[in-house]
Amino acid sequence: MNAIAAAAPQEATQAPATTSTIAQSGGSSFSDLVRAHFRREKLRDGRHGAAPREAEDDFHAKLDRFEDEEGKLAAVYWSTKTASAVALTIGTARSSWNPIAETEMEIRIHRVTDWLTKDATLIANLLHDCDLLAIRAGEILRGTSERIAMRWIYSVQEHVLGYIEREAESTPEKEHTFVTTQRRELARIEEYYFRAAAKAGRIVYVSGMLAGAFVIAGAAAVTAIVLADRSVHWQRGTQVLLLSVAAGAVGALVSVLSRMSGGGDRFTVDFEVGRPLLRRLGLYKPLVGAVFGVALYFMLASGLLMTRAPTGKALYFYGAVAFLAGFSERFTGVIFGDVERLISGNGETAGAPPPAAGTEPAADSG
Repeated sequence: MNAIAAAAPQEATQAPATTSTIAQSGGSSFSDLVRAHFRREKLRDGRHGAAPREAEDDFHAKLDRFEDEEGKLAAVYWSTKTASAVALTIGTARSSWNPIAETEMEIRIHRVTDWLTKDATLIANLLHDCDLLAIRAGEILRGTSERIAMRWIYSVQEHVLGYIEREAESTPEKEHTFVTTQRRELARIEEYYFRAAAKAGRIVYVSGMLAGAFVIAGAAAVTAIVLADRSVHWQRGTQVLLLSVAAGAVGALVSVLSRMSGGGDRFTVDFEVGRPLLRRLGLYKPLVGAVFGVALYFMLASGLLMTRAPTGKALYFYGAVAFLAGFSERFTGVIFGDVERLISGNGETAGAPPPAAGTEPAADSG
């Protein structure tokens, strides 16, 4: 949704002669449509309710142009006092490669009301705040939640214009009371927006994580299968390394999913950074888990932690440890801290003596 300045007509039936510009929200052709509609209504024959052919054709031509550009009019409120209106359009459904995703349609609110609200500052500010919330909802929400939020915002703006039409002798006290009531309604819409956007943001983030974990685990599995057909002395160590990569990535994915299923605010994302960036951030999380898994494998295999894998259970041991490294950042931080203190000489670790130099990690008998 964008705000533009459009030249106002000088016709006495549409606006005062001193008015030269209007502020508009929505499609660039909406102000033309509003003026054409107002002119047609003013020229209607009182007895037969018919407008001159020229005005009728002009209105329908501008309506067709507007709907071609913005989508079909789902709802519209025309002012009877001046060339002002608010409308809701729904665009053509976008094709999606994902068969389980909701069909996305561009939903927009269009508004030209400055002539109607020129003497009602509180109401004009309220309509402006509605526009700002509609921008956020249109950019962040998708599917059913977007349709609910946008129709809800439109209903507030429609009710506001109806109030101006109904109240011929509105006082500042009445206007203040009305605006206060509608702002409470707008606060309810904003609360709904935050809830829906937070859920949508988590879903987008997890979709990126699923893609990243699938790619990392799949690449590790394929590489392990290829190496399994070759008889080289480092085959077992390489398979353990690949297992650590996949287990760390899966651990990071399961960690986020478990926090999401726990409810509350245990896992939050900044949903207003946008869907592409959120999805990319999700892609990086399994990569970080894989790096943690590999780093912990090297620490164990090198003997820095003075912990050996159980005899014949190397694959299970290193896989479990790598999964924990990706799953729990706290666990990984404690281990890395111990190693840092050991290398820097600021502490010691207790445990069994390290394996003899040059030995490989214990092989899985299976």
